[in-house]
Amino acid sequence: MGIFSSLKTSVITLTTCAWISAAAHAAAPALPSVGANINETSVSGLSSGGFMASQLYLSHSSIMAGVGIVAGGPYLCAQSWPMPGLTNAVMACMAPQLKEMGPNTSKLIRVTKGLARDGDIDDLQRLESAHFYFFSGKNDSTVNTIVVNQAVELYKALGVSEKQINYDKTVNAGHAFIVNNKQANKCNTSKAPFINDCGFSQAERILATIYPNLDKTPQTPLPQAVPFNQSVFIKAKKTGMDDTGYVYIPPQCKTGTSCAVHVVFHGCQQGATVIGDKFYNGTGYNAYANANNIIMLYPQLHVSPRETSVEPYNPKGCWDFWGYSGSDYFDKKAPQISAVYRMIETLAAQP
Repeated sequence: MGIFSSLKTSVITLTTCAWISAAAHAAAPALPSVGANINETSVSGLSSGGFMASQLYLSHSSIMAGVGIVAGGPYLCAQSWPMPGLTNAVMACMAPQLKEMGPNTSKLIRVTKGLARDGDIDDLQRLESAHFYFFSGKNDSTVNTIVVNQAVELYKALGVSEKQINYDKTVNAGHAFIVNNKQANKCNTSKAPFINDCGFSQAERILATIYPNLDKTPQTPLPQAVPFNQSVFIKAKKTGMDDTGYVYIPPQCKTGTSCAVHVVFHGCQQGATVIGDKFYNGTGYNAYANANNIIMLYPQLHVSPRETSVEPYNPKGCWDFWGYSGSDYFDKKAPQISAVYRMIETLAAQP
């Protein structure tokens, strides 16, 4: 959710990343089945990926240990008011100046409960034992704290207690995922690639919230995610999903150890075709995979500058939280959600 600093830099970056992506597509193997523990699945994401994390979480909460939402708003936010979904997404779900102009949370709570009652999303019972991480940077003017506050309020209304929630809104961070890396952007900025150094690992805090017994010692050198063929999981047109996803599977998870799966959704302009491996290898998640028996799964979108018969209009490569992939973008039947769920099922299947 920003613009590149110069056209020249954009062309060079996109050309390089396109070459990397093309090479990955040509070589990407199948996502393996390793017998992962599907009932310890979890998910997190930044910005549009934060909205998407909530959508995947609530659609399949019966298998979820928890969710981490960074600069993301409440489930169904783009249905807040009687306006088109994209209008809601921009006006109510990003940077409203007043709470009254933001998400219509009371409506969203009612609709969410109805979806659970009708079976469009999972029963909400497991929310009572899950763990929730929320983050809003004090200097984030893209998705502001008013919106993230309402994500917290929605989960509370669905039965989540204060003790299950870790909500950090004290850091003077911009719109970004937070790392402990001096080479990343300064903490208070909001610019590509939207990965900021604020002196701590947000990946560690998310994972430690969801999995309270987490070994917090980061592994060095950092394990590297590898490409897999994502196209086989995509069953609909206009998902905007790339042919290649990325995954890091600890060695022991391939040889009989029961491992959890943590799904990580990048934000807008953070897909591999835009920033290479900066998100799936540069946000710190992989450092905690081996010691904690966690598979890190990174689904990918690409930028779609114009709508066609098979591509949505998605010029910044954002996950769908307003309806570009279809009217059922938010539940079990959603094209993006069902594709990612098939990835989880594949990892959980016996080899």
